[in-house]
Amino acid sequence: MSKEAVGVGTAHAKAILIGDHAVVYNQPAVAIPLPNMNIEATLRAGYSGQIIDMSGFHGDLNELGADAEGLRQLIISLLKKFDIEEAPFTLDINSNIPQERGFGASAAVATAITEAFFNFQGQDLPEDQLNYFTGIEENISHGSPSGIDAATVSSNQPVWYQDKMIEPFDMNLTATLVLADTGVRGQTVRAVRVVKELLETQYDRTWASITRLGQIAAEVRQDLNQNNPVHLGRMFTMAHHELQSLNVSHPKLDNLVNAALHNGALGAKLTGSGIGGAMFALARDNNDAIQIANALNRAGAKNTWIQPL
Repeated sequence: MSKEAVGVGTAHAKAILIGDHAVVYNQPAVAIPLPNMNIEATLRAGYSGQIIDMSGFHGDLNELGADAEGLRQLIISLLKKFDIEEAPFTLDINSNIPQERGFGASAAVATAITEAFFNFQGQDLPEDQLNYFTGIEENISHGSPSGIDAATVSSNQPVWYQDKMIEPFDMNLTATLVLADTGVRGQTVRAVRVVKELLETQYDRTWASITRLGQIAAEVRQDLNQNNPVHLGRMFTMAHHELQSLNVSHPKLDNLVNAALHNGALGAKLTGSGIGGAMFALARDNNDAIQIANALNRAGAKNTWIQPL
């Protein structure tokens, strides 16, 4: 490593608008980038050690805890890729994306780090290589991820995702999204297991909910393209009820969804794996969004964000 070299990588958060859990069973999903929540990774050559500096941790790569094993394995793989396993470095990671809230934080950090390493080496980053390296982190963190997070945290457009095929599309919606953190860590692996067990014990009812979520996804895409926020809001609320029937909601999620609906939201639902994590509400405009965000804060949200669409 050249002592003067610096590599930088960036990514942003995402929100799954529709398709949570159903996407695992080959139903379509729609996700959007959240550019207001972002991450930057900066790789610099060092003089000794392989130092990671990020929120909650400053130390050697080998000292990362078990909850960051995916991150450690990703960095080891990148070091091997470029034949610099023993090279000293400092990797600074700055992020305002909440962890384990369904906003794609792990995919975003993996994307930013991968970009930083390739940038450091002065190499372009092909899409297949980005997918490969982000998959290392995601597979450890989430078991068998659908891939939608990795596809969206580096996209500037909404993403239609089905059968592992990714299709960015234009959105023509005039509305505003309000996102809220329950303060409860999402439980992706547990939530996926809950749905799987429901399929084993109550197949017909569970599969009906999964296929309905797929049908709703098609309507959501159409509403986004044709600027139909009122119908779109109804679809979001309907989807939340289906996710409740899959047992992946949470009392705090339901409380925030209800607070949003009672304060002018066109619709609201959980986003991500559920059993904690985050939700969002659809507002007609920024003024309504502020009113809804205030209501969500009063209802116990740990944090809220407003994202124009």
